[in-house]
Amino acid sequence: MHKIEKIIEEDLTDIPLGILISIIQRTRMMYLNSGMKSLNVTASQSRYLIALFKKEGQTQEDLATHFYIDKGAVARGVKKLEDNGFICRKTDPENRRRYLLYITDEGKALMPEIRAVISDWEEVMNKDFTEAEKQQMSDFLKKLTIKGLNKLRDTEENFK
Repeated sequence: MHKIEKIIEEDLTDIPLGILISIIQRTRMMYLNSGMKSLNVTASQSRYLIALFKKEGQTQEDLATHFYIDKGAVARGVKKLEDNGFICRKTDPENRRRYLLYITDEGKALMPEIRAVISDWEEVMNKDFTEAEKQQMSDFLKKLTIKGLNKLRDTEENFK
């Protein structure tokens, strides 16, 4: 039996919320990676492209903070995007040791396809929910995100 069918057939009642969220995130990333493979962009890299498309001139640190991702992971993703010609770095005129990131025309050309893959996923995931249910789920997830970040902050402060 394929492992997807095995998980689907299981009683998910006893699986902790964090594991369920993790499964959703991992399956999303796998789906997006598959859908973007022909673009030579990964799901992780696509979030940087989208962020730079919306607001150019951000730093790697800005992206790391915004997505709550390790700076090293952002650096690797940004390097790959730069190597592929999808973004470029320019020296910050206010701080010559810092680089600002900009999406190139090649990167901008990918946006409709990237958005289509993401929209396909979102459409499938939201298909059976009313607008009120989608809003309620979004509100719940935002609350959980804030609680998780606060718990981590409090824990880190205890280890100083």
